[in-house]
Amino acid sequence: MPKVICMLVYADAQSLDISGPLEVFALASRQAQEDDPKSPPLYCLQVIAKQPGPVTLASGMRLLPDMACADMPDGVDTLLVSGGMGDALDRVRADAELVAWLKHVSSRVRRVASVCSGALLLAEAGVLDGREATTHWLDVAELKQRYPLVRVVPDAIYTHDASVWTSAGITAGMDLALAMVAADHGLPLALKVAKRMVMVCKRSGGQSQFSRQLEELDLPDQFAQLAAWIREHLRARLDVEQLAQRMHMSTRQFGRRFQAVFGTTPQKYIEQLRVEAAKPLLESTNKDLKRIASHCGFSSDEAMRRAFARQLGVRPSDYRERFSAP
Repeated sequence: MPKVICMLVYADAQSLDISGPLEVFALASRQAQEDDPKSPPLYCLQVIAKQPGPVTLASGMRLLPDMACADMPDGVDTLLVSGGMGDALDRVRADAELVAWLKHVSSRVRRVASVCSGALLLAEAGVLDGREATTHWLDVAELKQRYPLVRVVPDAIYTHDASVWTSAGITAGMDLALAMVAADHGLPLALKVAKRMVMVCKRSGGQSQFSRQLEELDLPDQFAQLAAWIREHLRARLDVEQLAQRMHMSTRQFGRRFQAVFGTTPQKYIEQLRVEAAKPLLESTNKDLKRIASHCGFSSDEAMRRAFARQLGVRPSDYRERFSAP
């Protein structure tokens, strides 16, 4: 029997939040049937909304849902919640009837997931309480502040905590769907789908690779200057005591302020910058790993390997093989 996937949509939702993940599941079904013509479809895809009738998305596209939420059948495998921008999400979070329905139905499905800012709607319904979750990096602060019971993972492309999945901004919903296909039917099928969609099956790095330097543009002046200084001195011994002295703070005060401004510890931040610095060298040069590690401030190539494993989930040699120019 195919797994039933339902996508919850609403006015001014993001069209790519909806179509991206659904295309992944649709291609998985098509690929499986091409591999084995006798295979039944893997997934049955349904779009649902609070009310029947067309829904106008943020792009202006009009979408006709298959059914109203109240008519969602039993036996649904996965419920996906799309994201929306600004007032769109505020309106659905303020809809007590929809939030109550979402809270109730999340216990009736095998898994529930959000795309992008849809995590805020799941959080409003209490679905994320006590669980790890992520969202678009622009919405991370609100998720933390408004829903303190959620264990926010700010840099993840997607999270998977038991039956609850969440993904970062927009296209990360496709990464999440690929991971679900791999969990449901194995990595080989997910790899074939990723190849057809011209995607990597597991994206290296977190969403900070897109936002870290942009975030630094909005830092308070003294911390912006510190961030620039760290980038220029990655080969130096960058311990907390030295950085605190540079900022004319005690180590304890510096640690608290740094965490509040950057959202991470000094050690983790410096490691992220060193990995960032190593990536283009792996992509565009033939330098050996020891030289790259030394150039970027790692104590050894083994230290760089551990940092890449923590940050990207791959070894430097694997990263080079995947992303280096021919």
